Amino acid sequence: MEKNKRIFFIGLCAILMVVLLCGPVISDESIVIIGTVNEYSQIVADDDQVYEIGDTEGGEELAQLVDRRVIVTGTVIEEEDTKVVMVTSYEVTKE
Repeated sequence: MEKNKRIFFIGLCAILMVVLLCGPVISDESIVIIGTVNEYSQIVADDDQVYEIGDTEGGEELAQLVDRRVIVTGTVIEEEDTKVVMVTSYEVTKE
């Protein structure tokens, strides 16, 4: 009986370690946002969701494309009530 408790406890600890180590990796999924850049360094997506443009090299370039429609690929970080997109790539659409 004591041996079974020990095995169960070790298994539970192993599962917990896997979940804790894989959590950040799972949350780093890239997303695609289609919208318009505004004068406040934000992207207003087609669904009216507003994303702050993160401080990356691609983000700095993107912030200069005010009133242009863009397709942005990146990761989103939620900070309090704000969503920040860390831009990995973007392209200006012809629409």
